[in-house]
Amino acid sequence: MAQAFSKPKVVFSACLVSEPVRYNGKRIKDEFCEKLARLVDVIRVCPEVGIGLPVPRDPIVIVFDEKKRAVQKETDRDLTEALLKFSVDFLDALDKVDGFVLKGKSPSCALRDAIAYRLCESKRSVVKTSGIFAEVAMEKFPQVAFTDESGLKHFWRREHFLCRIFASAELREAIETGSKTELLKLHERYKYLLMAHSPSLLKKLGKLVSNLKGAELSEIFSQYKDLFRSALSVQPTRGKHFNVLQHIYGYFKDRVDEKEKRKLVKLLNDFSSGSASLTKVRRTFMLYAEKFNVEYLLNQRYLRPYPEELEGL
Repeated sequence: MAQAFSKPKVVFSACLVSEPVRYNGKRIKDEFCEKLARLVDVIRVCPEVGIGLPVPRDPIVIVFDEKKRAVQKETDRDLTEALLKFSVDFLDALDKVDGFVLKGKSPSCALRDAIAYRLCESKRSVVKTSGIFAEVAMEKFPQVAFTDESGLKHFWRREHFLCRIFASAELREAIETGSKTELLKLHERYKYLLMAHSPSLLKKLGKLVSNLKGAELSEIFSQYKDLFRSALSVQPTRGKHFNVLQHIYGYFKDRVDEKEKRKLVKLLNDFSSGSASLTKVRRTFMLYAEKFNVEYLLNQRYLRPYPEELEGL
C-alpha cells in the first residue's frame, strides 16, 4: 500500500488562516485554507505587520512612477524598502519550503492581481501586478508551487498545486535519507504522476536513476530534484491524464467481465469528454486496484497524490 503522506512546509499569508492582521482588522474565513493548514506545516507571514504596521492601519497601494513603490494612501508614506528588506530577510531564513498560499489582491502578497496605479504625464491608469513580497518570493523559489485563495477554488489549479506540494515534501524527505534505494522507490511511486505532467522529463528522470552505480550521489540527487520539480511544474492536460488512465486501465481489462469492461471504458470516455471528473476516475481505479490487489498501482501516487480530505470534484 502507498506510504503515508509527507507533510509539506507551506508559507501562508497569515490572514488566510484566520489571523486578524488585515488592514481593517477583519478575519478571513476560508474553509479550504484552514483544512489544508491542518495537513501541512504552516509558516505564517504578514509582511505589513512584519514591518511594524499596526492593525488596523491605513491601506497600502502600489504605484508606478519612476519605479514600483508601495505607499500608504492617506499619508503617502513610502514602505517599499521596508517591505523589500522584510521579504528578503524572511525568505532567506526559510530552511525548507514546498509551497506558498498567498492572499490575492494584496499589495504585499498578490501573485498577479494587486491593483496598481501607473502615473505618466499627469495621467493615471490602473494596472495589475504582483505584490512586493510575492514578487521576491517567486524570484527566490522559481520551482516551488504558488497559489492564492482563488486558485484553491478552481479544481485544476488546486489539483496541480496540491500534487506539487505533497510530491515536493516526499522528494525532499527521500533525498535527505541519502539513499539510492529510497530515490528509486520514489521514482517508481511517481511514474504515472510524472507522466501526466511531462512524459519527456519522466524519460530524463528514468535515465538518471538507471545510472546510479558509481555516480556521485549528491550530484545525482541535485539533478533529480531539479528535473522532478520542473516536471511537476508543467500543468497537465486532460489528454495527458487520459493517456495515463488508459495505461492504468490496462491492468484491469483482462481481469474484469465484459459488463465491467464496458463500464470502465465508458468512464474513460466520459472523462475524455469532460463529463466525468478526475477524482471520480481515480477513486474508481483505486477500488479496482484494491479489488485485484495490484500492488504496483496501490503504490502509485497518481491514484492518491494527496490526502482524501482535500479531494474535490
